[in-house]
Amino acid sequence: MVKQIRALARGLEVVEAIQRAPQPPTLEELHRATGIDRATILRVLATLEAARWVYRGMGDKRYRLAYVLQELGYGVSVYDVIAQVSAPVLDALQQDLLWPSDIAVYDGEGMAIIETSRRRSPMTVNREIVGYKPSILRSAMGRCFLAFSDDRRRAHILETLQRQPGEEGRLAADEAYVTALVAEVRACGYGRREPGSWVLPAYRDEEFRAIAVPVMVMGDIQAALNVVWIQEAYADQEVEQTFYRRLKVATEELGKIFEAQGLY
Repeated sequence: MVKQIRALARGLEVVEAIQRAPQPPTLEELHRATGIDRATILRVLATLEAARWVYRGMGDKRYRLAYVLQELGYGVSVYDVIAQVSAPVLDALQQDLLWPSDIAVYDGEGMAIIETSRRRSPMTVNREIVGYKPSILRSAMGRCFLAFSDDRRRAHILETLQRQPGEEGRLAADEAYVTALVAEVRACGYGRREPGSWVLPAYRDEEFRAIAVPVMVMGDIQAALNVVWIQEAYADQEVEQTFYRRLKVATEELGKIFEAQGLY
């Protein structure tokens, strides 16, 4: 009888546990799912990361299957792939600007933040942001995605919003409001967060601002990339343009990466 390689078997068991998990798992969740002790799982995960089979989210520290496993027939979420390939760009952007950035996609129902550099930035709040769904009509990323979507997708987004109760649904049905919003974003090249619109609890009293730029592939928007900062940190009104120019470079880089990986 051929002797089995126990370490390889454990590695495959961890990969399968990540694939089966209803959401990207933590180390503790992998321990409970496999029964393997935590120290061994850590070594397995380090090996899988080095081999580029597993990716650990920069924003939520949860484990995901890496996009290279698609070729082996494993079910890898396209959003996990986008998060993985975007992380180095977000990291470089944060080191350049100091302020954190998020990347969000439209998941068919609304915007969803899938990766962030908030844990890397010394100037941040609301670190647990991955999975949060910002407002389409009030957040910088939502406004950006809406404005740069083609007419068909924009109509679908607005129809979905109009079925929601409250202010969001009312504004989505206000043709004049939507037309003016889209025109403003397209003229600027980026979306701005509506002042006072952030609904997550903050650890500071300052007003935060954000702008978001589209990630375009072959003329179609695939995601929105933002930068968030404290309004009182800058007296210079040109800071928006400074951030926009840097975001524009980053989104152009992401667009090339997305196209090369078939993420469109």
